[in-house]
Amino acid sequence: MIEKAWYQCSGWLRLLRPLSLLYRFVAKRRRIRLAEQAVTFDVPVVVVGNISVGGSGKTPLLIYLVTLAKSLGFNPGVVSRGYGGQAAHYPVEVTNLTSPETVGDEPQMIFEKTGVPVVVDPNRVSACEYLIEKHSVNIIFSDDGLQHYQMGRQFEIAVIDSVRGLGNQQLMPEGPLREECSRLNEVDLVVLNGEGPFRYPGALTYRLRPIAFRHLASGVKKSLTVDEIGSKTVYALAGIGNPARFFDTLTALGLELKTIPLRDHAEISKELLNQYRSLPLVMTDKDAVKCHAIAPDNCWALSVEAEFAPEETEHLARLLKRIVNRNGE
Repeated sequence: MIEKAWYQCSGWLRLLRPLSLLYRFVAKRRRIRLAEQAVTFDVPVVVVGNISVGGSGKTPLLIYLVTLAKSLGFNPGVVSRGYGGQAAHYPVEVTNLTSPETVGDEPQMIFEKTGVPVVVDPNRVSACEYLIEKHSVNIIFSDDGLQHYQMGRQFEIAVIDSVRGLGNQQLMPEGPLREECSRLNEVDLVVLNGEGPFRYPGALTYRLRPIAFRHLASGVKKSLTVDEIGSKTVYALAGIGNPARFFDTLTALGLELKTIPLRDHAEISKELLNQYRSLPLVMTDKDAVKCHAIAPDNCWALSVEAEFAPEETEHLARLLKRIVNRNGE
């Protein structure tokens, strides 16, 4: 798998350098073209994205920031591309009646966890305009979209998995990068997901803190003990960008795993879940939103939340206040 080679810095990837040079040329031209068409809004836009492909921990951070904004008395909304979903028309607003098949797993999870307006549209400009027209939001968070340059923004956050870092730091397809490493010098804030070898000057760091096991069929939450789910040995299912991180979290809770790694945003069917009925099956929150209607009684989700050091939380609160107040001046 090429993704594995990116993070192992395999030498054969150099054969792809001509394609990476072509990608860099096209990406730069695209950025210039879209930036010339950029649309600004009356409401400040905060982009939570990354410069690499695959999962880096953007969505848990976005949920944290939305929750923090609500606690400060703001009225946040969220826009998303809705990757993995296929709606009949756009923009589409996420509700209790929409499904991940329509709006994507991450937007559905964001809505369920925050309760704020979430609008999905591959054209994020259209999503922002809809959100402003239909809701009295005073700050918009974009789930990904760092490279969606047609969408004007007041603040950019780049998220990096501190364990995997930026791989071989080369552009696609030679490496995992959508944009060159120098792009990090342009964003307003770099946030690292977890404690790992990758470092960046001035970056904040958060960790994902497990808070409960949630039984999918009943919605009941249980404490993080082996006794609550009935077995020390469990199936562990993860359809996220870096399944190993989820598996490590479960192992740290004292569980012994039979792992089921899936591709990011993978479809999960009732037939798949029925193959793993002999033990409790624990999955991510992101996967769980696709399983509410089909989950057998042995299925659980591990609920997690982003956690910063207190001084970093205070710093983020000050930044959000500054962003909203500056826009109101």
